[in-house]
Amino acid sequence: MNETLRSRFRPVLVLVTAYLLVSGAMETVLVVQSVTGTSVDSAIWTRCSLVLASALVLLLLAVAAARGSRSSWIRTRIISPVVVIAVIVIVAIPGFLPDWVRLEQALCGALVLPAAIILNLPRTAALFPKATASTTAVSDAERAA
Repeated sequence: MNETLRSRFRPVLVLVTAYLLVSGAMETVLVVQSVTGTSVDSAIWTRCSLVLASALVLLLLAVAAARGSRSSWIRTRIISPVVVIAVIVIVAIPGFLPDWVRLEQALCGALVLPAAIILNLPRTAALFPKATASTTAVSDAERAA
């Protein structure tokens, strides 16, 4: 099952890593703009910092899920669609962010959307069966050994 998990999560990990890299690149652009004297609105700093933080959390959870953590998979499958919805809302608000930031946000959403779909597929859910009392007892016994 471990190899199946890894192969199913490979696209998710690639997409979420790309999301983190794009978010990190945007943060770098904001730092360079600030250092060179270009004014950067606090709304842009806040939004981009939150996106970077969500990318990091999503990647850490996806890595743990790829290693077999059911709770991390549940969190990742909940957080990823929330990220996509938040991006859609932010990008849709006219005049809230400059077009170049909206474009970066849309790219982030485009990277997370397929990951959210993969994470919520029934075949992915089948990789994380609910623990029953008997499997929990076996797992506890294995951990004690």
